[in-house]
Amino acid sequence: MTLFRTYRPHPPLSAYINIFWLYKGYHPPHKMERVLPDGSMELIINLKEDLINVYDQKNHEQFKSLRGSLISGPHSNFAVIDTACQASTIGVHFKPGGAFPFLNLPADELRNEHVLWTSFRDTQL
Repeated sequence: MTLFRTYRPHPPLSAYINIFWLYKGYHPPHKMERVLPDGSMELIINLKEDLINVYDQKNHEQFKSLRGSLISGPHSNFAVIDTACQASTIGVHFKPGGAFPFLNLPADELRNEHVLWTSFRDTQL
């Protein structure tokens, strides 16, 4: 059984966060998905295992395996993700510009990037 839940926060978080979301038991028949750009940033946490694969747009044989929580910066192109890594995930979908108070850096520094939240957070303390 697939579970998909969203929660829209109340103020003051609603000024920065569009939704919190949760996938559980997500097993699509395809191995990869394209995520279309929308100018927002996302915090993604794999609850099943400590791994998220992000594929190269042009060569799907090449990918980055990231351990820990992932920040997906604003993208100008689609991203290719591994659906197996999405089987049990939770995330925060920030409003455009909404991640700034939590990340303390301009969004353009994360443009078209996927960055480990744990590494990023530790360098900001």
